[in-house]
Amino acid sequence: MQRKSGMKVQHIGNVSESDVPLAQIILWEWDDKGAQVVKETQLLNTGGTAQFSSNDLGPFVIRILKKRDKTDNSPCHPLSSPYDDLAVQIGDKTVTVSAHWLMSVSPVIHRMLSTEMREKQQRRITLNDLGVDMEQFMQFVEAISIAALHNPILPNPENVLVLLKLADFFQVDWLIKRCDLHLISCVEIPLIDRFLLIGHYRLPNLKNFFLHLNVDNLRIFLKENSDKLASLIDSQIAGKLFFELCLRLVTA
Repeated sequence: MQRKSGMKVQHIGNVSESDVPLAQIILWEWDDKGAQVVKETQLLNTGGTAQFSSNDLGPFVIRILKKRDKTDNSPCHPLSSPYDDLAVQIGDKTVTVSAHWLMSVSPVIHRMLSTEMREKQQRRITLNDLGVDMEQFMQFVEAISIAALHNPILPNPENVLVLLKLADFFQVDWLIKRCDLHLISCVEIPLIDRFLLIGHYRLPNLKNFFLHLNVDNLRIFLKENSDKLASLIDSQIAGKLFFELCLRLVTA
């Protein structure tokens, strides 16, 4: 008979009963190809207990969840001051946001609207070339909104790559850092895909994670992904990291 082990979430803060599930527990393991594989996912309600067999215990991730009511209004609607309307168009959809707030958050928007560029004259920017849709852009706007200052909205496995892309484009460094930290434990995204993000987005925390991988797992990871990693040799950042990882194996 397998012994059961329980986990209980306590002392999370002021969370009402309507805000369940409260946490997500992801059990994962290393496979024989140096990849992190999700074994099981459980949702935990406030004060609840998650049951796992003793054979299942191993590496795991606990994410604190929070429920947010969806609204049709822009999470970054224009303020009452004059000339604050900025229309953002993606495809055939348009949303109006606060120009002043976005200028304070993004150096890119600030340059667009503080110089005599077309965007300043038309009070409109078009983002058709970024490869994102309006719903994804609104997740980005929500993450950098005024409300998010008091109640931070953290990346999740479904939106972290989009948030990272938009944070990089608009040069929102603090959101890039949040994505960087989330990607360390985002086992839902293949390890090699996360590695390939480091050179493009300059992610120091994720880089440090790879530099401290278990040597045995690192050796398998490098061997199984040698073809993809070989293409990084000419990349200044990723190529240097690849060299550091190989050096670590030699000196281990």
